[in-house]
Amino acid sequence: HRRQLAGAGEYDQAMRTISEIFGETESDAVNGLPGTVQLIVSTVLVLVLGSLAAGAGIGGGGLFVPIYMVLLGAGPKGAVPLSKATILGGAVGNFLSLGPARHPKAKRPLIDYESSTFMQSGELLGVVFGVLLNNLLPAVVIVVFLVLILSYNAVRTLRKGLNIRQKETRELAEAAAPAQGSRTSSAGGETEMTNGGAKAEAIEYESAPNGTKAKTAPAKEGTEAAEAEAAPVSPELQALLDEDAKQYPLWAWGLLMPMTVYTLAYSFVKNEIKKSDSCEPWAFWLWYVTPVPVLGAFMAGTAYILGRRHKRKLDAGFAYLPADMRWDRKTLLRFPRTALLAGVTAGLLGIGGGMVIGPLFLSIGMEPQVGTSSCAFMILWTAFTGVVIYGVDDHLGAELALWCVAFGFISGQVGQRLVNTVLKKTGRPSYVVFLLGAIICLACLAMATTLVVKMVTGDYDANDVIEQNETIATHLFYLGSGFGCAEKGQNATAH
Repeated sequence: HRRQLAGAGEYDQAMRTISEIFGETESDAVNGLPGTVQLIVSTVLVLVLGSLAAGAGIGGGGLFVPIYMVLLGAGPKGAVPLSKATILGGAVGNFLSLGPARHPKAKRPLIDYESSTFMQSGELLGVVFGVLLNNLLPAVVIVVFLVLILSYNAVRTLRKGLNIRQKETRELAEAAAPAQGSRTSSAGGETEMTNGGAKAEAIEYESAPNGTKAKTAPAKEGTEAAEAEAAPVSPELQALLDEDAKQYPLWAWGLLMPMTVYTLAYSFVKNEIKKSDSCEPWAFWLWYVTPVPVLGAFMAGTAYILGRRHKRKLDAGFAYLPADMRWDRKTLLRFPRTALLAGVTAGLLGIGGGMVIGPLFLSIGMEPQVGTSSCAFMILWTAFTGVVIYGVDDHLGAELALWCVAFGFISGQVGQRLVNTVLKKTGRPSYVVFLLGAIICLACLAMATTLVVKMVTGDYDANDVIEQNETIATHLFYLGSGFGCAEKGQNATAH
């Protein structure tokens, strides 16, 4: 079954200027709404839903695309680059809040740079194969996979939130029990004050990323760290603690930046090969698979660094927290498979990686705040790459892009402050997990409904494949419509 090539005007709505949108009347607009109403309503919804998505540590593309597609009249293709620009703004805002933040239970950054760097290379590699499957499978199959995978992730995330909440309740009750006993058994106020202070200190430890270590931890999770803090620290262990305490570790940025530069270069060259009149299928496919050795090398290099650091920590007597990743041989072999699966799923279904990676981080036992922050950090790199690619391909106008980035940034700031306020007042990170699960449920409903409606109205043929740039949410390796070499004579409209 031949896939129809995209028309030249399918991104026109994403190339409009702000003044053009405000000047549109009901009769001019493709969705029958005045331009002023389009922009105001869609922006308000993006601010509200973007704040919730940012608080959950995900991009929110599954929510933004239907908004831009219907309410802003951008259409199924023009909505995708606008969504990516909004995600970039939110990611920048998130990083400004999360970058300087500290881990709630250790003297280290809130972002888990080890897991983020390792996951990033595997996810990018997995997207390559997910995109291929996306172009080969019928639309109806992708719709079914989309609903199943997001429903599964939502249910699993909500169950994880219930388990975490039960654990929090037990710990708070245990912390309160000694204080209650002291108040009933002692006639002196000094004992009551002492125990009450201990309780307050424990709750502060749970709710604020203040970098405090063992003395303010709950009894169960803090015992090991407390013993380590009381024991003499060797020079090697102190060196490892100092390395972990660095807010912006150079080794991680030194791997992530070349990965991003390579991904951009890879996408540009691939599009040039495809559009060339002299394009040969073998040349396109040879370039298409180059991420396997390149990103595979980044993954292997990251695994080597993490494996060596883990061995040094064991030799030095480093005390891991219960939720810390231990990069032993078993984890180093399992984690790449998890990262590849996340990338394949994101590429196949056209969803942002956050809706896959966020639940995965939670499922492997990460601290909820750390998992969502690490996921948000990864989105920063993928969103930046996507916006650059769409801009270079003339699929995203500068004014609308800046508008979306600006309001995405605001929503990210609002979301982080909202979550931080809730955590400080309640001391329950489980609320972050519940928020993540709820956002995935909402995105699943919005994305599935939009796709089904498009298929019913004839925009998608159930026997055809969903075109790469026509999925209702975007992913990183944008190929344009068509796959492989563009047909001769149609290169101008094939991407």
